[in-house]
Amino acid sequence: MAGAGVAGCGGGGGGSGKVVAPTAEATPAGPPLIASEASEWDKLVGTSFHISTNTGKVSAVLASLERIADTSRPTTLGRRQPFFAIFQMDKRDAPAGGETYQLSHATKGNFDLFLGMSSEIQGKGVLTALLN
Repeated sequence: MAGAGVAGCGGGGGGSGKVVAPTAEATPAGPPLIASEASEWDKLVGTSFHISTNTGKVSAVLASLERIADTSRPTTLGRRQPFFAIFQMDKRDAPAGGETYQLSHATKGNFDLFLGMSSEIQGKGVLTALLN
């Protein structure tokens, strides 16, 4: 998994280039994001999320997704294809990671997500989530 956040973290991303900031009144649109397929997450690349930490909220951008090829994956699982979601933020603001945080998005509302240990790539703080 080392280096998993490298691809696409340079800022190019697949998003529209606009940043949509989460609001306290965000109402989820569609199925819960935590249960959604990578194709739903693809639409959010380049958009802003807030990560709630013990010391306040951190603004992060979903920088990229990395799909995991798994030909032996059972078809009975809830998600067809696992993937990594890579979040970028100012490295000074990056939480330690290695725990579950509440995230919020302007159109997807609030949800809990385990974020791996924080790292630094190209001067940015990076947290990665595995959505299996």
